[in-house]
Amino acid sequence: MLRRILRGRYISRKEYRGKYYQRALQVRTLIQQELMRALERVDVIVGPTVPKLPHKIGEKISVSAMYAYDYLTVPANLAGICGGVVKAGDVNGIPVGLQIQGKVLGELDVLRVMRALEAAA
Repeated sequence: MLRRILRGRYISRKEYRGKYYQRALQVRTLIQQELMRALERVDVIVGPTVPKLPHKIGEKISVSAMYAYDYLTVPANLAGICGGVVKAGDVNGIPVGLQIQGKVLGELDVLRVMRALEAAA
């Protein structure tokens, strides 16, 4: 977390502000538009929460490996849509989850799907 704050502070410096900030806003808009288009055709989007199982406690991992844990959840945050996670099962005794994303103010749909998935388990 501290690494992200420090990186953000570095990028926010005057000499980088226009270059990176404007580009980030453009990318956020593209992600937002794409998710909104997808959610016009479906009530929710269901997918994995993380792309891999967690590393062992105390194990050293690279920065890119650390960021890989949340890259599937970041688009919902950037787009401003709602989302939730429900347990989907276990892999070798490690719980894994499904992420359910819904339209802006679509929390009721997301919660209904989460409840149905929990009931089916």
